[in-house]
Amino acid sequence: MKVVSFYNTMSGSFSFSSPDKAFWQHYSNLWQHSIGRSPFQSPQLLQYFSSLAGDDVCAFQYYNAEGDLYGAVLLEDSSRGYHFLSDRKTDANFFTLHEDCTDEEVEAFFFQLLETIKATNKPLTLNNQPAWAPYQETLEKVGKASGLYWVNIPYSVCPVAKAESPKALFDSVNSLRELRYRVNKLKNQQQASFEVYTDDADLDHWTDEFCDAHILRWQDTSTPSAFRDPERRHFLKECLHAWNREGILVRFSVRVQESRVGFVVGLREANSLIHHSTTFHPDFWKYSPGKALIHFMAEWMRDQNLDTLDFGDGNEPYKYTVANQENLLHRIFVADKSNYRYILKSRVVRYIREHPKTYAYYLARVKPVLAQLTGWLPWEVGI
Repeated sequence: MKVVSFYNTMSGSFSFSSPDKAFWQHYSNLWQHSIGRSPFQSPQLLQYFSSLAGDDVCAFQYYNAEGDLYGAVLLEDSSRGYHFLSDRKTDANFFTLHEDCTDEEVEAFFFQLLETIKATNKPLTLNNQPAWAPYQETLEKVGKASGLYWVNIPYSVCPVAKAESPKALFDSVNSLRELRYRVNKLKNQQQASFEVYTDDADLDHWTDEFCDAHILRWQDTSTPSAFRDPERRHFLKECLHAWNREGILVRFSVRVQESRVGFVVGLREANSLIHHSTTFHPDFWKYSPGKALIHFMAEWMRDQNLDTLDFGDGNEPYKYTVANQENLLHRIFVADKSNYRYILKSRVVRYIREHPKTYAYYLARVKPVLAQLTGWLPWEVGI
């Protein structure tokens, strides 16, 4: 993708262009000093996604008056318009803004972004927008005043277990008899051991075991594992390696003899641990290794001074074993008001999301068929 546009303002300069080597150097520094340091916007991960997307990637950038990169978002240009590059694997999509950005700079960032989108005459879909992000109120205000079609709908939730201290979080989890029972049953009946990795030790083999267990776990269901495809297995490995290079990957597992039977991919974010992905070997379902791992994770978090266990996107029942609140995720549709096809699509999505029975039918019957017939990737299918 070629450079699209440049803007100069009193506060600095904005550009919309393909990321180059210099950009990634600036972006790495920005991310290190960004609000929250989201794992899903980490430089190593986005560089990998950028290599997959090729010329379809463009970076919207804000440099302050001193020439420092103070705001950025990586977008992918698909046949359906612009969307976050991080849609390829995410729980929540954050805009990467420097922790020292002023309110005026944040407002200018979103104003120029939407002006740029308006000039391209392409729609912009902002998936998995975290309602708790400190800039969300400004984004909504600027969006509604932009003159573009702007619809913000509730999309999903991130269940969270939060306490006043790491010890209080562990005490709360440890007070649950069911979780203690699962740990003890695995140890006493299977002589199981619990593992945690914060480096790349045995990473590829660990990931292969994760994928193999995931395939077995879902093979007799209507939603078989995507890891049957070697490319999806390779994709997961590359994501884990990217997060490991950033120092934010934490892997938890249950081992029985020589095999691992339960897995959690965890990601560090500020004072939180994101419970990003999990699976278990179906032969051990009655032991609930996933629930046992939650207890083990809480103990590890206590020792690491982390007080929030974020279960990521989705309201699966097991998360509410310990979750005590929900963080909301939104989906925002942005387009020229003459783009009737996109507007119609957004209204269909809104209707389906607002009617639980219709949405359940879509997930069970329609979405899998669409993915198979069209070859769309997971982030392109969702409603």
